Amino acid sequence: MKGTKSFDGDLQMFRETTREFNLAHLRFLRWLAEQGRLEHKPLGPPSGPLVDGKPYEEEKLAEAA
Repeated sequence: MKGTKSFDGDLQMFRETTREFNLAHLRFLRWLAEQGRLEHKPLGPPSGPLVDGKPYEEEKLAEAA
């Protein structure tokens, strides 16, 4: 069974095993959001531990110049 689940008695719920981030999928979701093809617009620029370098908006401005 893919992504074997285990029952945590303390939490009284099943837990999935941890797995690596799928960066291609995250980039695709971000692209969909930027194109306005999701339910709502992104709430702000990308942030968090997976963002490297300058915020996306600054990169777009630098490329346009």
